[in-house]
Amino acid sequence: MNTIQPAPRPANGNRAPALTKINERAVDLARLHLRTGNPGAYARALAGEHRAANMRQQQAIEAVIASDGQERLFARHPANGCLLAMEN
Repeated sequence: MNTIQPAPRPANGNRAPALTKINERAVDLARLHLRTGNPGAYARALAGEHRAANMRQQQAIEAVIASDGQERLFARHPANGCLLAMEN
């Protein structure tokens, strides 16, 4: 029986002050995908948020990814430097 495990650390303004409420919700949803065993959806969700964010929010999203230890799921676009989800 698969159970959803509790979130290890919530995305909140104290950890990444550049995250807006919308970004925080997107990060929480992405982490839910990660906890339920779908790292591809985690990567796609955060890559989309990263593309749509300003520079400060992008840095905060990258910090969230680093704190989750999931850098391996992403690559950088060669032209503009945005994060891309790696599909395995």
